Amino acid sequence: EKPMSKAAQARAEAMKNDGSGRPRLPGDADVTKGELDADIEINEASSATTGPLTVEVSSAYNTENSDPPMRKHCFQYTVRITNNSDTDTVQLLSRRFEIQTVGSSMKDVVQGEGVTGRQPVLQPGEVFEYTSTAPLSVRPIGTTEIAARMSGEYRYCILQDGQDKATDEQINKGQGEAGAELSTFNFVFPEEQRVKPVRPSDDDDDEEEEDDSVKTTTVTSTAAAPASAPPAAKDAAATSSPASSLPGEPDMTSGNISTATPPNDSSDTLTSDVRVVVTSTYRPERSDATLDKHCFAYNVRITNESPNDQSIQLVSRRFEIQTVGSSNKDVVQGPGVTGRQPVLKPGESFEYTSTAPLSVRPMLDKTQVVARMSGEYNFVLLGEDGKTPVSSTPLKAELGSFHFILPE
Repeated sequence: EKPMSKAAQARAEAMKNDGSGRPRLPGDADVTKGELDADIEINEASSATTGPLTVEVSSAYNTENSDPPMRKHCFQYTVRITNNSDTDTVQLLSRRFEIQTVGSSMKDVVQGEGVTGRQPVLQPGEVFEYTSTAPLSVRPIGTTEIAARMSGEYRYCILQDGQDKATDEQINKGQGEAGAELSTFNFVFPEEQRVKPVRPSDDDDDEEEEDDSVKTTTVTSTAAAPASAPPAAKDAAATSSPASSLPGEPDMTSGNISTATPPNDSSDTLTSDVRVVVTSTYRPERSDATLDKHCFAYNVRITNESPNDQSIQLVSRRFEIQTVGSSNKDVVQGPGVTGRQPVLKPGESFEYTSTAPLSVRPMLDKTQVVARMSGEYNFVLLGEDGKTPVSSTPLKAELGSFHFILPE
């Protein structure tokens, strides 16, 4: 038997599952990065004809069942399958979908028998239509407006004259005789849920803008960032990667956190003339202890304290977070800060509030701490024009270690 190529081996390994029993495939690079080509049409609907069947789909955001601060975004999609044949009767047997959320490096594969629990028979000219929901755990990243990309197929067979339903041989373990394509479409965030680039303005002093998940305040005498990022900012953004993990710290893994100095729920760190101050608070209204769901808000204020006339631009971020009892730290990194790359003149600050929805079982017999977080913001020094980087190598401003602590 011919040995598998390395690519085939990697694909087979990915198809096994992610520990949840659901098979996975390598994702599309543009969705992983959140940087879709400007020439690509972002369609919320699609239509494809394969053999006798036309499969049409349209999607929409479901506000009622979404909870943006908890990164829960629900979409609904309606599929319409038409039998275009003048003579053939078709039975739908199974479905297989591939869906990739923005920021994820993998596609989830969802497959099963039937369509909404049925295996409908379509006479010539008949239509089968249904609406389903896609509850996604996802957060907007980069400058893309999509939450996820989806495609798939419906397997079917053609029934013979006088035949009411498919035989076991025709069903062929759900594979049927052929497949009808569900062509690629996107779940698109509504305008208010998308990250917004900083745009020049002459009258936005101390202006606050807020959506359900991120609150950003830029304290500045003039507008922050130019509409297009300078070369160094683009370079830094291009090096972002999806979440990964590192070995955790033993005291967090065991829960034996020293009480000699009470764990801090805030930090204040000055690095390379840039001060990063963070404070955290528990959000009980967004938490459910019975499900081990604990939500925190954290406010970050980044200030350019340069003693010289040195402007900077924030270009990317990297965080490490470890929940109590876990042996690993999750690493989250990406371009910009809340989707922006603000410019800070000396004395100016950029401030935002974000949420950390944690799935963690506390060790209350040992500590009230449920997670520890630290990180860094990468920035570049700008020339006298306040736009052009003087170096392509970013500097780092440390986000000092702090804790998410449950109230007593």
